[in-house]
Amino acid sequence: MTTQTQSIRLTNRLEAESETTSTVAPAASLPPISRKKQAAVLCSAFVTIALTIGYNQCFGVFQEYYLSSSQIVLVPSPASQASPPTALLAFVGTLCYGLTWAGGILVNPVISRIEHGTWASTAPSTRLWRRRMLRLLTPRTITISGVLIVATGFALASLSTAVWQLLLTQGFLVGMGMSLLYFPLLAPAPEYFTNHRATAMGFILAGGGAGGLILSPTIRALLSAVGGRWTLRILALFNLAAGLPVAWSVPRSRFASVSTADGPERRDTHVSRALASRPTFIFSAVAAFLQAAGAQLPLSFIPSYTVVLGETASKGANLLAASSAINAFGRILTGYAGDRIGRQNTLVLTLLLAAISVFAFWLPSVMTTASASLSLWLVFIAFYSFSVGGYYALFPAMIAEVFGIRQYAAVNAFILFVRGLGTMFGSPVGGQLLGGSEQGAKAYASIAYWDGALLVCATACCVGVRWADGKGKGWKWIA
Repeated sequence: MTTQTQSIRLTNRLEAESETTSTVAPAASLPPISRKKQAAVLCSAFVTIALTIGYNQCFGVFQEYYLSSSQIVLVPSPASQASPPTALLAFVGTLCYGLTWAGGILVNPVISRIEHGTWASTAPSTRLWRRRMLRLLTPRTITISGVLIVATGFALASLSTAVWQLLLTQGFLVGMGMSLLYFPLLAPAPEYFTNHRATAMGFILAGGGAGGLILSPTIRALLSAVGGRWTLRILALFNLAAGLPVAWSVPRSRFASVSTADGPERRDTHVSRALASRPTFIFSAVAAFLQAAGAQLPLSFIPSYTVVLGETASKGANLLAASSAINAFGRILTGYAGDRIGRQNTLVLTLLLAAISVFAFWLPSVMTTASASLSLWLVFIAFYSFSVGGYYALFPAMIAEVFGIRQYAAVNAFILFVRGLGTMFGSPVGGQLLGGSEQGAKAYASIAYWDGALLVCATACCVGVRWADGKGKGWKWIA
C-alpha cells in the first residue's frame, strides 16, 4: 500500500512518461490519496468486477442448461434438434462479455468529458432543456443507468422463447449495461495506486474469480430448483440490490481535480495516430485480441465437456466455480509477482504456461481413454485457471507502465474494445469446430487445438511488446 497520503507532482509524472506525450504540462499537483479512499476504490471496483466479469465467466452454466433436455425457456428445445445451435448459444454469452469490454470505447470518452465539464454550457443562448440534461449527466447517472439496463436485460430474457431473443436481452442489453457500470469504476482505479499498482489491480480483478465462484453453483442450483425463467428474474433483482450501491460510489478521476495554465487537465480518451503506429501498441492490441479469443474458450465449455465425460451438470458448474476461485488466487499472486520480477516478464510467463496447459492436459484428456480423461481434465482446469488469470491482473498495470498513466484511459479503452471483439470471435468459432455428439470427448479435439494456437500466438505478441518496449526505453531485466 502507499503511505497515508501522497502528493505526486504531475510534472514529474509526465517527465517519466515523456514517450507518450510531446509536451509537458505546467506544474500541477494531483490531490493526495488517503488509505480510506484507496480501500473504497478497491472494494467498489472488486464488487463491480464480481458482478460483471464474474457473471460472464460462468455463462457456460446457462449454455449447458439451454442445450439440455430439461430446459423450459427455448421452444423448440435445442436438445430435440438434429443440429443444436451450440455456436449461436455460445454467442449469447460472448456477446455479453464482448460488449462489457468493447463498450469502453464509447463510455470512457463520455465519462472524461462529463468529469471535466467539456459539455457544460451556461451561455444564455443554450436551450434550458439542454442545460438541465447536462447537469443531470454525471458518472453516477451513467453507472446507475447501467445497473438498470442489466436488470432489464435479465428480466426480458426471462420472457424469451427463441435464441435471437436471448441475443438481444441476455446478450446485448446485459452486456451494454455492464459496460456502463464497469468502466466508470475501473478506468480511474490505477490512478489511486503507484508502487503497488499491479498488486492492487490483481486484487480488483480477482473479483471476477470471486464472482464466478459464487455465481456458478448458485445459478446451477437455481436452474435445477426454479427453472430458467425464474433464475433470470432472480438475477435481475440481485443485480439491482448489489449493483446500485456500487454504482452510487463511483470514484472520480484524480486528473479531474487538476488545473493547468491552459485549463482543466483531462485524461486522453482517444488513441492518436502516432501512438497507434508504435510497435508496442500494435503488438499489445493483437495480443489482447488473441488472448481474449483463447482465454474464454475453456470457460465456455467446462460444464458441457464435464457432462460428456460422464459427470453431472452440477459437477460441471462446481468445476467452473473452482476454476473461478483458482483464477482469483492466480490474479492476486501474479499481480504481486509482477511488482517484483516485472509485469511484462510475468505476463509473458503466465500466458506461456496457459498455452502449455492446453497441449499438455486438455488435448491428452480429449484423446485418451475415459478413465484417464477426467483426471487430466481436472489437472488442466487447475493449471489453466491459475495461469490464465495472470493476463487479466497484469495488462492494466502493463498499459500504465508502457504507455504512461495519462494515456491509460485511452489505451485501456481501445485494448478492451479489441478484447471484446476477440471474445466474440473465439467461442463461436469453437462452437462451430465442435464435433458431433457421437464422437464423445473427441468432439472437443479441434477446440483444444484452436485454443492452444490462439494462446501461443498471444504469447508471441506479448514477447513482441517486451522487445519493442525495451528497444525504445532501454533494456531492463525487470520490466
